[in-house]
Amino acid sequence: MAEKNNFIGLYVSYYLARFNEEAYAKLGYGSQRDTHIMIGELLNVKPSTVQNWRDEFDPLFGHRAGWYQRPLSKSRLAVANALADLDESTIYELVKDILSKSHKTDDPEIKQLENIVSDGDVKLKKDGVYVPRGITGRAAEEFFITQFTAGKLPFEGILKDCRDLGIGYDFSIESKIKTVYIEVKGRDGEEGGLLFTNKEWKVAKRIGDDYYLCLISNVSAVPQVQILQNPAARIGAEKYVYTTIQVSWTVSQKILNEAFR
Repeated sequence: MAEKNNFIGLYVSYYLARFNEEAYAKLGYGSQRDTHIMIGELLNVKPSTVQNWRDEFDPLFGHRAGWYQRPLSKSRLAVANALADLDESTIYELVKDILSKSHKTDDPEIKQLENIVSDGDVKLKKDGVYVPRGITGRAAEEFFITQFTAGKLPFEGILKDCRDLGIGYDFSIESKIKTVYIEVKGRDGEEGGLLFTNKEWKVAKRIGDDYYLCLISNVSAVPQVQILQNPAARIGAEKYVYTTIQVSWTVSQKILNEAFR
């Protein structure tokens, strides 16, 4: 039971880290301390454990410093990736289900959530440290913009911000000669691998020499910029397939028959 609650507790803590004040208010347990106590009681874990889990996710979202010195572990990475595309209301409902069903050992929804976390522990190389989707953060991207504007990067032209378009790169730079496409990845330290989304990697392979990886290390201290042209051709990447949570609702034929009488 303890291990199961450790797994599903990560989803609750991710919710607290990502939506911060909104999450604490919506759960309705009172202060942050009171919320950690209540969640701890429901999951049979220490309140400090709930806070520590939240702190591990914090660097993804910038509400608090969190454990920015330490990259996410594989299980935390699995949760972050699985929930990345869900909005607040959907994750809230998921969290409420988790807290209400935490004592049920045979609930299929809880078992599926456990499997996502446990799968994350075995699908990545044991010696790897990875930066998940989203952890790049605005700090690295804004640093890139600042450096480009100051003429300190080997690119010239008109910079277009594409971060919110979901098209496989963060920026494009159009000049009279050609257009290049930039994907910015950031990390707080000097070491650690990177995760490309499937779209980013496919676009990088398709565009080839006009696609650039801009890796910014030491984002929180003294940023260091490295630029790699055509990363899909020059670095080897291992496919990592993770489960993304999708929420659907089923209606049985019996209920339909009763509704349409």
